[in-house]
Amino acid sequence: MMRLNDYRQAMLAAFAEVSDTELGNALERGGPVFPHFVVDHGLGPLWHSRTGRDEFGASRRSAEALYLAQEHALNEIDATLESAGIEYAAMKGAANRLLLYENPALRACFDLDLLVRPGDKVRTVSALISAGFKAKAALSNISREIVISKGVIDIDLHWGLLREGRLRHEPAVDMLNRRRRSNGIWQLSAEDSLFVLLVHPTFAKHLAGWGMGLHRVVDIVTWLNTQSFDWDAVRAQLESNGVRSAAWATLRWVELLTDQHAPSCLEAMLADLRPGYLRRSWLDRWLRDDLSERTSGAYWARQIGFTMFLHDAPWDGLRALVGRYRAHRRRHADLRAFRELLDE
Repeated sequence: MMRLNDYRQAMLAAFAEVSDTELGNALERGGPVFPHFVVDHGLGPLWHSRTGRDEFGASRRSAEALYLAQEHALNEIDATLESAGIEYAAMKGAANRLLLYENPALRACFDLDLLVRPGDKVRTVSALISAGFKAKAALSNISREIVISKGVIDIDLHWGLLREGRLRHEPAVDMLNRRRRSNGIWQLSAEDSLFVLLVHPTFAKHLAGWGMGLHRVVDIVTWLNTQSFDWDAVRAQLESNGVRSAAWATLRWVELLTDQHAPSCLEAMLADLRPGYLRRSWLDRWLRDDLSERTSGAYWARQIGFTMFLHDAPWDGLRALVGRYRAHRRRHADLRAFRELLDE
């Protein structure tokens, strides 16, 4: 519980109703290690904007410099892919910060996430290489993503939202059909953005404190407080993909870390998604004891103890295992699709 309190103290800068005096008191209580904890969990720039404290200055300057470079890269990518007739959507932090923050540079974002159609993956990489980017592939992820880089800019190019088999239906194509133009780039619809916010952190980050970061928790809180969305449509999408429990776990993690500052809609959303008693009790205990962070070095312990309970039915978990196996068996063939581009 002490670690949960650390997270809650670090989250305070995200709430406008928390006074400067309260933030100062939190810094005093936290001692000399607290600013390092804040920065390591992605909230250094936000704390600097609220307090002006020197301990957070370097993280803010770094975030602002990277933001300027990333925005230039996004404009270049948009022009390149539009010219090539390739439909894409920016997603996760790179897109959400433009909607959620008055000053988007305060939201730490270390790479850009783009979604394209599976059939466009090679053509997209080729177009970006022609614009001066370089491709780097990892066998472990090649079934769904590849990294494109230029200078300090890293782009995670996705054609699958999660590891193969994790969802009942791969949503990439449908999400691109619903994309919208905002802030000069293509982004996911409000409902699809919220779906990603609720599902991706559970499977990709295990809701671990350091791995997920607190900036992603702030994204969810700010989204629920400021954005319009059709909750019935989001809930239906979660149910059809067998990941209501995963979304419940994410919202429960948000509730635990926001405490009395939780969004007003959170209680009703949790009630809508609530898993059965045994699953709910186990997931709640896992989150309260911060076990994802404690097992960060034990991959299979997290898979068995946490991830398998995020699926709504046993056959969903089995499908995820089969999908993982198939992706592993196919990884060299998947890599060969990019071979000529990677050799350039």
